[in-house]
Amino acid sequence: MKIAILRNTLLAALFVLALPRIALADNVQLRMSWWGGNDIHRTLLDSVRRFEERHPGITVKTEYTGWVGHLERITTQIAGGTAPDLMQINWNWLVLFSRHGTGFHDLRDLDATIDLSQFDAEAMAMATIDGRLNALSTSMAARLFYFNETTFAKAGLAPPSTWDELLAAGPVFRDRLGPDYFPIDLHLQDVIALTRSRFVQETGKPLIDEAGKRVNASPQQLADMARFYQSLVDAHVTPDVRRRASYGHVAPHEMRPWIDGKFAGTYQWISAIGKFIDTLAPGQRVVLAPYPMLTDAKDAGLLYRPAMMYAINAKTRHPRESALLMEFLLNDPEAVQAMELKRGVPVSRRAIEHLERKGAMQGLSVDGFEQIEGLPNAVIESAYFEHARVRDAFIDAFERFAYGRIDADAMGQRLHDDLNRILARTIR
Repeated sequence: MKIAILRNTLLAALFVLALPRIALADNVQLRMSWWGGNDIHRTLLDSVRRFEERHPGITVKTEYTGWVGHLERITTQIAGGTAPDLMQINWNWLVLFSRHGTGFHDLRDLDATIDLSQFDAEAMAMATIDGRLNALSTSMAARLFYFNETTFAKAGLAPPSTWDELLAAGPVFRDRLGPDYFPIDLHLQDVIALTRSRFVQETGKPLIDEAGKRVNASPQQLADMARFYQSLVDAHVTPDVRRRASYGHVAPHEMRPWIDGKFAGTYQWISAIGKFIDTLAPGQRVVLAPYPMLTDAKDAGLLYRPAMMYAINAKTRHPRESALLMEFLLNDPEAVQAMELKRGVPVSRRAIEHLERKGAMQGLSVDGFEQIEGLPNAVIESAYFEHARVRDAFIDAFERFAYGRIDADAMGQRLHDDLNRILARTIR
């Protein structure tokens, strides 16, 4: 999906004529769930209210939480047959709840209500299982490098554009600004994502071999991922796990060193960078940096995937009304205007057209989206990379290594064995 092409799309202006009118039941009550921060809650609550005003025969009961615990909540609801009609889900949850494509309603059966022509084919393909379209993306996302330009200027540096420049910035920060300043803050999940990106740049292949139900990396390659992380710690590029743990269990964008500019970078999803900007102390500026590439790399190693998705309960009694609410949230100008870029650049062409007409298609989210489009990105990672058991195996291994309980070689072998065992049992 290219923004330059989308800007020239004229069909979006005719959206009111695109879908036929459908007969809706009266006195329908839908349930809708999502996670997010307070700004997302306010935005979606307002959009739901506008939807109800437009469709007085439908009321929507909203269920919303923060991120923590939301997967467990949805898991319990789906297992117990009490899931909402319309759900916000994560892309990697499709392999948990809909292995064969039947866990959610096939949205192609509802194309008289949802204008699927507005959505990018690649995004829809990533939500299609065994020919069934299970969900629609609100936006597409990848992790990119963002740096506090103000802090880098204090250190006499420009934000890094290569791996070598990133490594070289650490000692400069320590010597010129002090031991509490670091070029980038990486918690362990960031470390895993970043070292996976380098692995893809080195090998040109995904880390998870879904067809073979195994990890694509040797124990030595997994050990090298740990060694690269250690090189970042040793070079004072990122704080070690003990220093990070001393700040408590706090979201990275709410940590005082980030707010004050002492942690001067983040490897972050483009759909989430806004909340990092919002917490900065006044007078600081964050910029998007070029994505670092190894010299011979043919692929950037982006973990490019849907940021968030809407899916309809396969057992809902009101599929058409649920689809109408989804169509409103993703394509209607009122809902699009309310959400703007809070969740990144929309996938919907109509939504982009509307935001462009309103002059809202600007900022770091748009810059990030355009950077992604300009990077080589042919390697698509398996959703099982983000499976909870796979994630926990990575975190456990990296945590043991980071605290010095095992060396890199032992960590690589342990992680290799654990991942192969987990993938063999999980992928069916």
